[in-house]
Amino acid sequence: MNEEEFDALTKARPFGTADVAHWEAEARGNTRLCMTLGVALWGKTSEDARRQLLAPHPEAPAGVDLGDLRKLLQLTAQMALMSSAASRFQRTSGMPPSILSDPLWEARREIVRRAIVRFEKR
Repeated sequence: MNEEEFDALTKARPFGTADVAHWEAEARGNTRLCMTLGVALWGKTSEDARRQLLAPHPEAPAGVDLGDLRKLLQLTAQMALMSSAASRFQRTSGMPPSILSDPLWEARREIVRRAIVRFEKR
């Protein structure tokens, strides 16, 4: 298969300015979601996250919907994966820790997952 056949098969098109604008808007929205809903759900400190993780059922903030929780779960799962990779890289390369190597991302992912389970049972 050559490049033209691949492009025809995948319906590929050039990546343009509108695509970049859309991607940036989506990234800003994801950041806003993570910062507002995430902080409301798991708190601002590691102790807040620990309390939510140990609670029988983490409480989702009022007004949140299942779609927002699922999107936050996807984002936290991605961050947990990147955190794991960053930690491995940091250990093997001798680089200093970064925000990406924060071990709390896995705990945050679990808090969101449990909030979704509770939301679905309502």
